Amino acid sequence: MATTDHKERLVGDILSLADRLFRELLPTVPQDILSLDVTMPQLKILLVLYVGGSRRMSDIASQLDVTLPTATNLVDRLVEKAYVVREDDPDDRRVVLCHLSEQGEEVLRNVWHSARVRCHELLGAMDSPKLEMFAEALGAMYEVAVGERATAAVN
Repeated sequence: MATTDHKERLVGDILSLADRLFRELLPTVPQDILSLDVTMPQLKILLVLYVGGSRRMSDIASQLDVTLPTATNLVDRLVEKAYVVREDDPDDRRVVLCHLSEQGEEVLRNVWHSARVRCHELLGAMDSPKLEMFAEALGAMYEVAVGERATAAVN
């Protein structure tokens, strides 16, 4: 029981530290993302498409936990702003696929790059032993995430 309590405390401490780090980094959010004329749900769609590539409208609705008409409305606005492109699925004309336009891809790539640069700066300020521990911890967390995704895919 003491081990479980200790582990829970450690997890809580790590999450608290991550929250503090996020708040510290928030003022450095790239101007690219702050200047985007999109709503939070639209930004979520952009991120889903950036990370996962082309998606069916129904998949977007499912990932955002919204109705299909709501997802369609959100994507319509992103198409109007030239961030997203809709295309028919070549294998099934009834299916509409959405993906980032060149402009949408560039905007998200710039945001991602800015975040990477800031992380590089912070990591560069750490000494080697701490970097090694951090790399080991992130590697372990990644392995758990991949394992969970593989398990979920099987079920």
